[in-house]
Amino acid sequence: MAGLGPYLVKRGIQALITLFVVTSIVWALFEAMPGDPTDPFYADPKMKPDDVANMAVSYGLAEKYVVNLTDTDFQEITGIPGEHPGFTYYIKQFSFPADPRAVSISYDTSKFKFNIYVYSNESAIDPHKISLPSNATSEEEGVPVWIDYSKYVGSSVQAVGILPRKNFYILLNLSGQNANLPSDLKMHVMYVVDTPLYVRYVTFIRNMFTFNFGMSYKLNKPVVDILADRVPRTLLWFGLATILVYLIGIPIGTYIAWKRGGAAEGIAVGTSLFFYNMPSFWLGLIFIWIFSYTLGWTPIGGYASGDLTGPGSTCAVLHICPGHPLYMFVDYMWHLILPLFVIILLGMAGVILLQRTAMLETMGEDYILTAKAKGLPEKVVRNKHARRNAMLPIVTSFVLSLSYAIGGAVILEQIFSYQGVGYTYLQALYTQDFFLAGATLFIISLLVIVGNIIADVLYGILDPRVRIQ
Repeated sequence: MAGLGPYLVKRGIQALITLFVVTSIVWALFEAMPGDPTDPFYADPKMKPDDVANMAVSYGLAEKYVVNLTDTDFQEITGIPGEHPGFTYYIKQFSFPADPRAVSISYDTSKFKFNIYVYSNESAIDPHKISLPSNATSEEEGVPVWIDYSKYVGSSVQAVGILPRKNFYILLNLSGQNANLPSDLKMHVMYVVDTPLYVRYVTFIRNMFTFNFGMSYKLNKPVVDILADRVPRTLLWFGLATILVYLIGIPIGTYIAWKRGGAAEGIAVGTSLFFYNMPSFWLGLIFIWIFSYTLGWTPIGGYASGDLTGPGSTCAVLHICPGHPLYMFVDYMWHLILPLFVIILLGMAGVILLQRTAMLETMGEDYILTAKAKGLPEKVVRNKHARRNAMLPIVTSFVLSLSYAIGGAVILEQIFSYQGVGYTYLQALYTQDFFLAGATLFIISLLVIVGNIIADVLYGILDPRVRIQ
């Protein structure tokens, strides 16, 4: 293994290039979608526009601008359809160079008392032809309608249903005829516009490679925190299942190949083919119906009962409740036993068949015949000579299975309501939670690449011919 160092450097460079290409494709897919990953946050009244804007800026998606307005920046306007004689109206028009991602308006509502309306359009309009909500309710009437923003001051205009365009208007409605705006009026208008394409690309690549994954729109939490919570759950289920599948499947595959033609081979191959072609969601539903719904031996879904002690919880069924020293272990394992059993049945079939095929190929090699001719015990020939070399494809399959275990099985995690990585990824796609979906794809790609490198190194350990090459 003297050449291991240069080889790992070479593979590391290849891995970085591959990861860079994968990340670039993910970025291209995000750019092809309408809007950007921060758009959903602007319409969320619980999120401050400044925070969302700063988020967009930090990820290179947009640039933030703030305009400070005073009373001299507004001009009085008359002749508005639907205006009331007891009010005075002031207007301010913005002409942005491009459609902004968001616009928000803030001022001291406790100090300055007036109604505020907003309107936006791609092309400039005659403000005198804009109607107040009291006079018209739809632009289908041919007159653009102002939207009352008075109760949403400080929020993005998306919160009231306004999609910002190049031309944006603010209308102030003051009580009284010929009323003047307060001389000490201070109003802040924040707007966000897209950065150039190359800036977004460079920033996205940098953030992915530094694990700066952003915020989840659906869960309103940092993506890193979400994955740190969900990844261990998936690894516990699929990682443990993968290890058990190979620990059980390899000896069975080795034995039935060595005893080819016997009843054990027929039973093992028939059973393996049955489960190998079984739809995972169907088997999961059947097992839930039998063991959870009918017999009540296992939970119907979820990854843990936690602090719950009601009907169907670990405390109610197994009588081991929070506070017991073994509660956490029992809680997790009780919820895990049925999903784990389903994965083992589905995965073990492929391992048995793969190990059997590899063993049958190895058993015809000359060195196996030589070992038998030397009079070596059958167990030694089978395990130390035949199985060792038959393990090469198994090693690749095992390492890649562990790599893919981080992604879990989207379908099965949905079936068992198991909130792991696969379940989270599917929910992210449903809700267009771009940051969360992109981070999940990046982590899965990274682990698959690392898994391939580990498989190559293990090849060299198992097969001297690989080390010589």
